[in-house]
Amino acid sequence: MIFLVLVWLLVIPVNLIQSNIEDIVAHSGNSNMRLDIEGLNKGLFFSLFADRLHLSIDNTPAVDIIEFKGSFAPGYLLKGTLGASVTGEIADGDMNGTFQLPAEGDIKIEKAELKKIAYLNRFGLDISGQAYADINIHNQKIDIQFKVPDLHIDEASTIIPLISTFRTIQGAVTIIDNQVRIDSISLEGDKGYARLKGNIVNNRMDLAIELMPDRDKLNALESMMLGKYIVSPGFYVVPLKGLLP
Repeated sequence: MIFLVLVWLLVIPVNLIQSNIEDIVAHSGNSNMRLDIEGLNKGLFFSLFADRLHLSIDNTPAVDIIEFKGSFAPGYLLKGTLGASVTGEIADGDMNGTFQLPAEGDIKIEKAELKKIAYLNRFGLDISGQAYADINIHNQKIDIQFKVPDLHIDEASTIIPLISTFRTIQGAVTIIDNQVRIDSISLEGDKGYARLKGNIVNNRMDLAIELMPDRDKLNALESMMLGKYIVSPGFYVVPLKGLLP
């Protein structure tokens, strides 16, 4: 063990570790993700520290992780793999989990501020709230289950009927290569319920929001806006199609 610690501290250069980590991310999926690491340093007993991790998707800033720490667990070597526990701060929230290289892991996120997740800006919504998420990574597939119990969307940032009235959102999303599959996302608010369904493939949206409002709580303007999307009494579908910015 002492020999391994000395090799870790004295032989393996930090820039080699950094380039390997960044390459693993860059070659996952269809290489639409990029990771840039700032201030990476080694610690005792196979630990790593970084001031900041910048994650980009499709050359668009996605999210930053600060105060990152990763601790390699020698016990994983007995299984023929390399594993680590990780912690950090993401969008003012907490992140912790485990990874087994090259591409397996379970990550938990708590109290991440939606306003500080840069990737959400692509959707053109002024959105806030604290997100909780469980993320499972298995080879090229990423499964995300999440909830936001204090959702707020600024009415001025969208023309989707009733979207600003929803106060909670929860659901599941699957990412495989360049495809985002909306498995099940539900919204609930003062004036009814909604479901978001569909896919995003190569940055092209093919989504729909199904709205089920409480008609007694709608004002005249809201009823008028919903009118063109009616499918049956009390059920409306708003299509969301086209390229993301």
